[in-house]
Amino acid sequence: MRGEIKNSRKYYFSNRDLLVIAVLSGMGGVMSTYAGYLGNLLNRILGVPFGAGQFVSGLHVFWFILVAGLIRRLGAATAAGMLKGVVELLTGSTHGVAIVLVSLVQGLLVDVVLLVARRHNLASYMLAGGVSAASNVFVFQILYFSGVALTYIFFISIISFVSGVLMAGSFGYSVLEIVQQARPFRISGAFDEGMAEVAAKDGYKKAAIRRFRLAVTFLLVMLLSIGAVYYFAAVFEPPWTGPTCRVEGAVEKPISFRLSDFEEYETTIIAELRGQVTHVPPREYTGIPLRVILQKASPREGAKKLKVIAADGYTVEFNMQEVLNDDRMLLSREGDMLRLVAGNYSGGYWVKHVNRMIVE
Repeated sequence: MRGEIKNSRKYYFSNRDLLVIAVLSGMGGVMSTYAGYLGNLLNRILGVPFGAGQFVSGLHVFWFILVAGLIRRLGAATAAGMLKGVVELLTGSTHGVAIVLVSLVQGLLVDVVLLVARRHNLASYMLAGGVSAASNVFVFQILYFSGVALTYIFFISIISFVSGVLMAGSFGYSVLEIVQQARPFRISGAFDEGMAEVAAKDGYKKAAIRRFRLAVTFLLVMLLSIGAVYYFAAVFEPPWTGPTCRVEGAVEKPISFRLSDFEEYETTIIAELRGQVTHVPPREYTGIPLRVILQKASPREGAKKLKVIAADGYTVEFNMQEVLNDDRMLLSREGDMLRLVAGNYSGGYWVKHVNRMIVE
């Protein structure tokens, strides 16, 4: 046989592609915790326990748009979805293992929309972002079907779609423009067929509009980054610290405790969770009455309000006197988290991942 036959192995994703997927998925997994915190802030501002967080759902999909735009290979966003979901799970997502499926479906839908559109431009990214962001509503309903009204599902899915169009598609496209101009590495193929034409024929007015868009995008990135730094420095408590809680504020003896510190007061009640999205039929819950914990901290005379706060910033408020007289309000342990079981209140008050209570 003449010559030598050289076998060369060609991989679908290059090392650079895998690095991009790993880095952006890791960043997205961590930042999605912050996006959840922003959603909880919106819930508090609008005075609803669920739904308002869909306004920022596009931020979860933003990372898949970046991966798809930088790699330009079918399956890149899907791979990023799987990895991002795993990162979210390991960093303490309040949704548990379900977040892996939600993230995987979102990445898969980005790939599917871009495959059907056959173009990587602003319109295709906006459509992919919208469809992907809206999918989380339906995945959660399939996993946790609660008989919620179809009109409500439709309403919050529309909110999610719009958020995905703006915060994932449009915002992602603008960030990709910045990356293309900086050129830290070569992007596979032409970034956007329309962009090359605009670059060649750009007049002064179009150039000014593009500079304005880039400036706005840079400002949004800075604001989100500053907010994330504040959240992880001052609010977030990692799940590996264990289920502990602190009572502070207008109390004589601020305390940090575990439920085992009050095990002699453990009690069991039967309660039904009646939420706007989730419904759990009557069942037994075992935990420590909240009034017992508060009495240990000795609320000061005149204290009127209790705030119960979760690790992601979600907060609910109660009348202090009502809490001290309520035998159906428990702090219960579920896995590695503390949960407030509020038997006399609607589901929005059943806070997961409780880590702080403030008396005012």
